[in-house]
Amino acid sequence: MARQGAVAKQGRGIHGLVTSLVLLLMVVGGFAIGLAVGFVMEEPTLVAGHIAGQTTAIDWGPESDNQPGVSLAPVGAGPPSVAAQRPEGDFDFSIQVGAFGDPALAASLADHLRSAGYPVQILEPLADERWRVRVGPLEEEERAEALARRLKQENRLPTWIIREPKG
Repeated sequence: MARQGAVAKQGRGIHGLVTSLVLLLMVVGGFAIGLAVGFVMEEPTLVAGHIAGQTTAIDWGPESDNQPGVSLAPVGAGPPSVAAQRPEGDFDFSIQVGAFGDPALAASLADHLRSAGYPVQILEPLADERWRVRVGPLEEEERAEALARRLKQENRLPTWIIREPKG
């Protein structure tokens, strides 16, 4: 009789382990499907181009570390600062808050920021086919930094301060 109870407990333990593993697989699978669907909905033209074999290479800068005076930015550092590439002088500062493949998304963000009173510009795509949304121009770097912090806090937007020559 005691042996039957031990076998029953062992069966429940295995059943619980199998149930836990199935549940874990369902959660991971659901996350993966949600991630894929979200990406396709956010960037449908990018996904369609990739499926059709129309991908383009991204210029990440120098390929080797043996070039003197060249250092690569750490991952997640954002676009390279224009300030690091130019000497001191008269500059305006803009805050980039987004780059979109769909001009309607760029216009939507710009309209939202304009309605909140921000001076917004939409820059047409260059070689990368991205519509850039920028707040500015501003004459003072300190003001640009304060405005970038405010945009991050109030609107949860990624911000990059861009330094451009006046004119």
